[in-house]
Amino acid sequence: MASVHLIDAHCHPTEQVRSRTGHTVDIDAWIEEVGSVHLHKICVMSTDMWDQSLVARLADAYPNKIVPCFGIHPWAAHTISIQDPPPDRRTHYTNLFGPTQEEEAWLEALPTPVSLTQALSLLEANLAKYPHALVGEIGMDRSFRIPVPQSSPRVLTKWQTPFEHQLAVLEAQLRVACQQRRSISMHSVRAAGPTMALLERMCTYAGFNGISIDLHSCTLSPETIRQVQKTYKNVYVSFSTAVNGRQARLHEQIRACDPHRVLCESDWHGWDELAQRTNEIVSIMSTAWCTSSQAASLLPGLSSEESLGRLLTQNFERFSHMS
Repeated sequence: MASVHLIDAHCHPTEQVRSRTGHTVDIDAWIEEVGSVHLHKICVMSTDMWDQSLVARLADAYPNKIVPCFGIHPWAAHTISIQDPPPDRRTHYTNLFGPTQEEEAWLEALPTPVSLTQALSLLEANLAKYPHALVGEIGMDRSFRIPVPQSSPRVLTKWQTPFEHQLAVLEAQLRVACQQRRSISMHSVRAAGPTMALLERMCTYAGFNGISIDLHSCTLSPETIRQVQKTYKNVYVSFSTAVNGRQARLHEQIRACDPHRVLCESDWHGWDELAQRTNEIVSIMSTAWCTSSQAASLLPGLSSEESLGRLLTQNFERFSHMS
């Protein structure tokens, strides 16, 4: 199908710039590449405090094509201090990861911690400046380990951000999203139970029913997907070939979704592959529904990639409250 009509609900092009740290990067040329991406809209995620200005520049240059998304990814949650002002670097990271000797030098190479208060102020400022912006990527991850700073190829330490710390950073951002009525792109890895518990708590947040939540590159079981979407009518699910393409039950996961609350995404970083990867996951979705007589009876024509693409675009507009 013509991917120019599709919306990539989740991608990370700022990682292209991050990977070139230490080298001369022509940011203007990087931004201009957006014009060659054959997608209707591109939801560009931020990861940390550093790349939010890049996301903003993309939105300024292509306001009708770029949907900016602002937030602190769980992989960057260790850089955020709950204290305000934050303690010094050594104290902050020792409190998070525990005392260390053999890895002492790595502590000094980690980013200077930023207070959660400052992170939330930046989030609120960006949401105020960009009325169509979303919150993302935020979430929780119980498998990620902190990489050795500046290691190439990447080497992982033994450090993991304590789950309680991740939740504190996540829930503070969720409250801002609810207050500002902005939908969320959420990361959840090895956290099915905590995700369900979080959604239950979020029901008590003022504004929760006025936003939508996308469980992006969703790895939940088909059974859990059904349960979540049955319980929470504002929860969407999206898939990518980058993460979900290797899952044995992907077709079952797709068929478990409410067709009106599913999105497509690339979850990729290179401009030159966003459209191709978004189109590929739409083809997989089409095949999954095409081989399901139940899905075909519920929504005739869903197995056509063209009609599915239109449906996914409508879904995104409803998810993001753009329509």
